[in-house]
Amino acid sequence: MKITYANKKVEKYFTDYSKMKKKLPFEWVRAIKKLMDHLVAADNFGIFLSLGLGKPEQLSGYKQITYSLHVSANVRLIIELNANQDTVKICEEIEVEGVSDYHGDKDNWYIS
Repeated sequence: MKITYANKKVEKYFTDYSKMKKKLPFEWVRAIKKLMDHLVAADNFGIFLSLGLGKPEQLSGYKQITYSLHVSANVRLIIELNANQDTVKICEEIEVEGVSDYHGDKDNWYIS
């Protein structure tokens, strides 16, 4: 799949995992890298979903179709699909929004 990033700051961390290791715990970075490798390798989002990695969950309240992928107990990799509801399975482009803990009263963005 083609991967884009929400902004330059997100791109900086997701294209240099050594920088990310300075900001996030090693276990999170390892999980994020694994998820990103599988996203890049998949031809489309349907193939990635069929792998069952990261416990994908569609989020509500966003303009675009947005999914969270499990990184740790409360931490999620947030991605936005360049698709509509009918084309989710054949979507070939995603935008990485960042790494967040959206549980509780407010979003806590670690990378955004």
